[in-house]
Amino acid sequence: MQSKGTHKNAVNDSKPKRVTDLLQEGFDSFSRSQKAIARYIIDHLEETAYLSAEELARKGNTSSSTVVRFAQSLGFSGYPDLQKATRDEHRLGAASRPVVHDDQLLFLVEEDNLTRALRTDILSLEETLAKNTLGRFNQAVEMISTARQLMLVGMNEASIVVRHAAYLFDLLGFASQLVVDSSEANVARLVRLTPEDAVVAVGFRRAHPQTISFLEKAGASKVRTVAITDNSLSEIAGKASVTLYADIDSTFFAHSLVGPLSLVTALAAATYAQDRDACDARIKLVREHVGESGWLR
Repeated sequence: MQSKGTHKNAVNDSKPKRVTDLLQEGFDSFSRSQKAIARYIIDHLEETAYLSAEELARKGNTSSSTVVRFAQSLGFSGYPDLQKATRDEHRLGAASRPVVHDDQLLFLVEEDNLTRALRTDILSLEETLAKNTLGRFNQAVEMISTARQLMLVGMNEASIVVRHAAYLFDLLGFASQLVVDSSEANVARLVRLTPEDAVVAVGFRRAHPQTISFLEKAGASKVRTVAITDNSLSEIAGKASVTLYADIDSTFFAHSLVGPLSLVTALAAATYAQDRDACDARIKLVREHVGESGWLR
């Protein structure tokens, strides 16, 4: 086992060691339980950053006290310190991975803030595509396109995604209800849903309790449900008929929503493709009603 000075010494270096470097360097000296924890962290860096000690212990088939002692053996003050370092490594590491190669560009660019942000978003789109299967995606499209009405649920940053979804599906002529708060009116709308309707809920990491509640109640009423989240350990991942995944990784202070926004756009595009003539007719009606404003021209 490594001494408790490992991380402190790493911090004192000009370039601190990454958590994965510490784990890989000391792997051969770890006990069997520690190796299981280390392997899970290395293979699931993003998910680990948001797991509690108890959750990580279950993944490694060990105890939470073993996880805490392991973090301390690496030189961290405790598990929260290790968790923070893991989260920082994941967010900062995304920008260093080659997403767009120089020989694929028409010009060379420096790694400034603009380049880093956009390259990270390109990576998010690639990860979003890789996380979903066409079968699950088509199943979600079928649920949405055949629904009598849609309820779109998202709180906090997820509200940006569902507002975009509401705009797209309203434009296609779908009856949709936007839920971005926990008002009694929204709860009343949920109660009135039937199995012919569909709920699309968006939430990331530790999803908002209201989003979880809406999904659970909709499922109990046999309403079709689609969840959009960022990983399989999200609290809404297992509560929907179909779960789609969108990467929200960012190198800055806020999550990137390029992945979930693009996924919602793809759902709307696939719905439109199922009956282009009907959708075009609905869009034409909208344009006729707002002709003077010119906002759709």
